[in-house]
Amino acid sequence: MFLELALSLPIAVLPQQTANPRYELGLRTRALERAWIAAAPELRASVLPQVEGAVQRFFAMDMAGVGAALDEARTKLERTDKPWDLERFTLTPARKLLDAADASVKLSLGNLYTTEFAAPVVLTASFEGKPLKLEPARVEAPGRGETRELVLSLESLPRGAAEVTVEIELANEGDLRSRRRVSLSRAVQRDERLRAVKAALIELPDGAPALEFLTAQSHLALLEQLGSASQQETDYPATRLLSECETILGALSDNERWFGPNSTGSSWVTLPNGANGAQVRVFVPEKLAKDQLVPLVVALHGAGGSENMFFDAYGDGRIVELCRQRGWVLVAPRVSFLGAPVEAVVNALAERLPLDRSKVFLVGHSMGAGVGQQLLAKKPADFRAFAALGGGSGLKDASALVSKPIFVGAGERDFGRRGAEALHKSLVGAGSESATLRIYPNCEHLMVVVDALPDVFTFFDAQLAAK
Repeated sequence: MFLELALSLPIAVLPQQTANPRYELGLRTRALERAWIAAAPELRASVLPQVEGAVQRFFAMDMAGVGAALDEARTKLERTDKPWDLERFTLTPARKLLDAADASVKLSLGNLYTTEFAAPVVLTASFEGKPLKLEPARVEAPGRGETRELVLSLESLPRGAAEVTVEIELANEGDLRSRRRVSLSRAVQRDERLRAVKAALIELPDGAPALEFLTAQSHLALLEQLGSASQQETDYPATRLLSECETILGALSDNERWFGPNSTGSSWVTLPNGANGAQVRVFVPEKLAKDQLVPLVVALHGAGGSENMFFDAYGDGRIVELCRQRGWVLVAPRVSFLGAPVEAVVNALAERLPLDRSKVFLVGHSMGAGVGQQLLAKKPADFRAFAALGGGSGLKDASALVSKPIFVGAGERDFGRRGAEALHKSLVGAGSESATLRIYPNCEHLMVVVDALPDVFTFFDAQLAAK
């Protein structure tokens, strides 16, 4: 949920080297989720005050307090007995998409929140275990509202290294240590290639396939932002996206399609849906045969989120691995309080991928659970089963859903628990024998998706096994 909360902050092009709270809170959420998954139940229970405090601070618009609470919870889960003073820092590159000829990139050391720590910070950088030059290597800790400018040399990077993750260790002059990862993309002749893609898009005929045209158009807009000063909500593989733009345009010139069963792994795609299309993130498993239909999971994020939520957060992308293990396709569209274009998304994907339309599963969290409930009530035959996590509401008339398998999950201390229980109660009251309710102990609204997803997929498996 905290990546979800972070993503609800306004999207804007930020000044050069200004840390993006959407990105920073997303990093901290994923780190907390990884620690949560590995922690014992009693340890999880011990950090619930910090997690719930983070929720309260968010609704008070105290983003610094949110970051501090998330970091405190994670360090406790990791049984770190040292203070988390160094966790407060942010490291922001001037640009995410560089030209391969760039010899260096500027970084800004700032604060997401402040602590009493005021000692000098010692920084070291490396790539794949080999040191990189970072200057200055020792700076005074920035205070509230301050930044320290650094220059990271790229000259030691291997030639041809396109997507680069640089490890940077921050330390005091004692025994405190903290690690950061800075992701950068490097493209040969970046500006020339971006201009060529833009020109080629303008020249495309009106009859070009909508999926390819819309996807290339969306990729280009994102790449232009990554090549300037703006910071996005997640680490996009920009060099790959640029190559995809060129591949798409090449396919269109040969009257071919780019996206299909061979588009394995995770992709950002814009599907046909009205004038603007529907931006989604899709996972396609390996060895997808055209004549072998597979299930589809549609994942609906919570309020303020995006198509990246289920892939990057909610257990650090736990749902992707669950689909990979089963050979299922996964799609996450953008959702709003007005709904989600699920029917258009499923139709567009079914034109390109061997999907079994009788095996479409729907899962939603918080607002996404409510939207999923509305979709199911409107067209129950479109979905094999539905999972509502940390959300939903009671139905006045649940008779249309009596025969539909529905999994309802909420945390023991989840503020969405009341609505989830009301949904389940209305289903049972209408005569449903397939509605399942699970309340997760030592859990609240933030971590319920992390805890519930394995049970959700076990529930989905059971529906496929049932005659």
